[in-house]
Amino acid sequence: MSHIPHSPKSEHPLNILNRQMTLIERARSMASFEPRKLTTIIFGGVEQAASWEAAVSAVETKLQKSDTSRLPTEYGELSRVGLYHEGLKSGKAMMEHDIANGRNHFSLLCHDYTFINGSPFGLHTAMFIPTLKLQADAEQISQWLPDAESGKILGAYCQTELGHGTFVRGLETTAVFDYKEDQFIIHSPTPASTKYWPGSLGYSASHAIVMARLIIRGKDYGIHPFMVQLRSLEDFKPMQGVELGDIGLKLGLNTVDNGYAIFDNVRIPRRNMLMRNAQVSREGVYIKSGSASDKHAYATMVYTRNNLIPSIMFQLAQAVTISIRYSTIREQGSLPFSLSNAPEISIMCFRSQNYRLFLGMARSFAILASSKVCDALYKSFIALYNRGDDRLSGSIHSTTAGVKAYTSQIALESAEDARKCCGGHGYSRLSGLPDIVSNLASIATLEGENYVMFLQTARYLVKVTSKIRKNEQVDSQLAYLVDEYKASNKKPGSSCSATGSEFLSGDVQLQIFRHRAARLIFECEERLKGSNHNQEPLPELWNKYMMDLVFAARAHVEYFVLNCFVKLVHETDDTPTRRVLKLLCDFFALSTIESPLSIGGAGFLEDGYVSIGQIRGIRDQIETILNQLLPEAVALTDAWNFSDASLRSAIGRKDGNAYETLLSWTRQLPINTVSKKEGGADTLGFQKYIRPILKMRSKM
Repeated sequence: MSHIPHSPKSEHPLNILNRQMTLIERARSMASFEPRKLTTIIFGGVEQAASWEAAVSAVETKLQKSDTSRLPTEYGELSRVGLYHEGLKSGKAMMEHDIANGRNHFSLLCHDYTFINGSPFGLHTAMFIPTLKLQADAEQISQWLPDAESGKILGAYCQTELGHGTFVRGLETTAVFDYKEDQFIIHSPTPASTKYWPGSLGYSASHAIVMARLIIRGKDYGIHPFMVQLRSLEDFKPMQGVELGDIGLKLGLNTVDNGYAIFDNVRIPRRNMLMRNAQVSREGVYIKSGSASDKHAYATMVYTRNNLIPSIMFQLAQAVTISIRYSTIREQGSLPFSLSNAPEISIMCFRSQNYRLFLGMARSFAILASSKVCDALYKSFIALYNRGDDRLSGSIHSTTAGVKAYTSQIALESAEDARKCCGGHGYSRLSGLPDIVSNLASIATLEGENYVMFLQTARYLVKVTSKIRKNEQVDSQLAYLVDEYKASNKKPGSSCSATGSEFLSGDVQLQIFRHRAARLIFECEERLKGSNHNQEPLPELWNKYMMDLVFAARAHVEYFVLNCFVKLVHETDDTPTRRVLKLLCDFFALSTIESPLSIGGAGFLEDGYVSIGQIRGIRDQIETILNQLLPEAVALTDAWNFSDASLRSAIGRKDGNAYETLLSWTRQLPINTVSKKEGGADTLGFQKYIRPILKMRSKM
């Protein structure tokens, strides 16, 4: 079973120190493909990969992070202010690099692969500027965009409130039009209306696009975007009537100043309402653009959700990279029932280890594939949007909402599993894994709570199924629902006939996923409309079947993601690279079907489409796949091209030198360097707390 070389440990200390480096190089040499060819697929081409690598290297050099023998600054004992200033330092370096080079390398990702909201200036490029482009009219764009792109103003996107987040229609901040002064009055009428959580809002942003309830002569026109100056550009103190601050330490992303804002009758010019999709005239007449729909208000969130997906992918790949490398060099125990004197082996050899880590790796590439397709769909949407055509708005909203929810869910699950695979060392921040896990945890809520996102996808799917029953045309992406509907009517109760290696066919896998998704979606639609014998109101029915709707939406997204993955495999020209991607794609598909831990996995079985006997056959195929993947493990981590500085992991280094680095970083921790100067004792702690206890016990 084992494809990772092992031999008895040398008892010579000098050899032990370098053994880990030897192990990882041996494992690396066993690969059947060239990692750099896979790197070009990940980054979209040879030039793109090289350009990103150079940009990351330049910023790491500027921040003095290239020397990875030194303890990363983030792992020192930084205060809340210290963490924020560290974020300012790296954010400034990234922004200066992009402005100086005329590039947008760091408009969506930080140099360490976190989403750009990890920088205090991140949402300036990720949300503030895109919202201007999407929702301001031509005159407003010419007024504000040059200053925003040159860094003369720094922006935040100000939507979430204490009382409302994902439910945009419930926001309470008001923008009342004063037609006498030709101004809007931005106001926070209740404590719940306090803007709370937006990144950069605490101390970094000079301006914000504030989502507020437009009110003209007492009439509520719903949520609209307004440009509001938060701070003076001279001394950066808050403008009159604006209260700002930081919301404190969070589970992660503490280098950014997520903040709060309270507006006390702050006056702004009428033209500070972004007026691409709706206008308010000097006389106070509300005019909606002919092509505009209510969905335009969600354009920024659609844009951001789409751009979250690559960050989710990279952070999961980082976690798996660290854990695979550590698992390769970590020798502990032997296979069960081995002889008592059997040599210890790499823990990557254990099936319980490599199954979980290859699942994380497979999911990383599945997210990559879906990201590429989502990006293409978004570009099609925005091309139509810019021509005033919103026909794809429902489809792109449904797709990005569902894919964001699904990918962030599986990424967090696999990243936490990768952390657990590293045992006690994975619990240490010095492994880099706790920070990755906590950062991924934020995305379950960021730009829409995941279950709400699944339900928005489900709502769109239910509408589509109703159209299909009426023989109306539907979005081409959902044509599979039409095919499955016709097939189920023509031949009800059909089942999968595949056996053995036939389950390795992408067409067979897709048909299994397609059948499950269509069945669950149509069943939900029937329950909501066709089985209401007691005449329950639709809101109560929706709540009653909410989890069914979530599972149906997730099944649809899972089919979409697998379809993207199969497409990526087919489009890969290099044969060895395509073979490895195919193994990962097969494992992604088949593990989703057979694993008892797979969310919604029962959906493959409950109507008999896949049988218990077939599940056993699928597990046999998985066993073969995992054995074939083992020699590729370390090369797969190399393909992501993460620098050691970006991983910030003592145990996930490319050279495998985990133990020396972990010990060195431990010695450099401030608590240890200070105590060393005091003779190896924590003098203050001893005198104030330990000595009194010792004296108290001596008197007893």
